[in-house]
Amino acid sequence: MTRSRTLGLLAFLVAVSVAAGAGDTRATTIADAWRALPRISGQGCGDKDLVFDYETGGGMRNFFCRALTVFGWKTFLSLAPVSPFQSGPHQAGSLNLNSKKQFGRYNPEFVRWASNALVPGASDPALREQTLKIYKVHVQPLARTYWAIWLVLSGDTQWVAAERRQYIAAVRAGEADAFGSTLDHYHNTLEGLEVGWEGSDVNHVRSATAWWLRRFEDGTAPLWAEGLEKLLRTYDAAWLAELQKTTIPKPPRRKQEQKPEYRR
Repeated sequence: MTRSRTLGLLAFLVAVSVAAGAGDTRATTIADAWRALPRISGQGCGDKDLVFDYETGGGMRNFFCRALTVFGWKTFLSLAPVSPFQSGPHQAGSLNLNSKKQFGRYNPEFVRWASNALVPGASDPALREQTLKIYKVHVQPLARTYWAIWLVLSGDTQWVAAERRQYIAAVRAGEADAFGSTLDHYHNTLEGLEVGWEGSDVNHVRSATAWWLRRFEDGTAPLWAEGLEKLLRTYDAAWLAELQKTTIPKPPRRKQEQKPEYRR
């Protein structure tokens, strides 16, 4: 074989090997997805479903969209034993993140599985140690906010019942805007909670409150709370213990709208 033909063959083999490795290089297991979080680059939802990327300072959708760059949605679905949703706008494995009058109602069996599967470090001390700093950067702020709101809401069933009715009515009417009159009240859900931490972005508080109300509506709130507590016990036990010593306030009541005499 001549030198030129040998070089040509080598070039062909290199090209083939590069093409073979040019596919999806994202994580294939949840444990590997945890390890891959520091490699997040940009977001995987597109501008329609995520208008602005707040990076590690974003809310739950922001986290989901960024995580897609290291762990595919279809890969996650392939690991789940059942479909995530029983009803709502998400159909056949696809997600509609901009539905105005519906929301996804979780399948309880999926939640039971996810509550364990999403925290592989709980049963793997080496993985926990490896991902502890990753948790603090990428997961801790939202985990703490969602848990604090769960404690506030679960301690006042009357408030939850009243707000659930109002919120669901707003959803059905297409009026559950993030800064509309219904959700605006949820910025103050953690008002009065004093604990040794940095606090929460009020936008995350609002979104998390609405998320929990949806979970109370679909009946999966206690199941998600079990999974979230498992996450905190695994990575944030000291903070969790501190919070347990704190008096949990009641969620704020809505103030009756003032109607000035000059209005009709």
